[in-house]
Amino acid sequence: MSRTITSPVKKFPGTVVLADPLTFDQLFAFMDAVEMARGQEGARVNYAALPGILACVEAWHLVGIPEGVTLETFPATPPVSIARLVAWLVEELSRAFDEAETIPND
Repeated sequence: MSRTITSPVKKFPGTVVLADPLTFDQLFAFMDAVEMARGQEGARVNYAALPGILACVEAWHLVGIPEGVTLETFPATPPVSIARLVAWLVEELSRAFDEAETIPND
């Protein structure tokens, strides 16, 4: 099963399909990338987070982002819009991870 989310970034309208649930490999790739991004500044934050995001995305349907995008082909500009896109994806994946970690009080 997967989960489709809609981009809030005006420069990159469309949807992204996330793996749901995540595999251990996807989860660890995401966690490691987020940890690496914490020690970076500026555009390097985005670059550090991307491997974890790419590991969890099943399909890209965003204007301006190639469908088969890789770390090498992911656009770096415009920097503010890319930062918003990456931050949104990290937030969405983090939310999915947090939801999976929450144990219901039933």
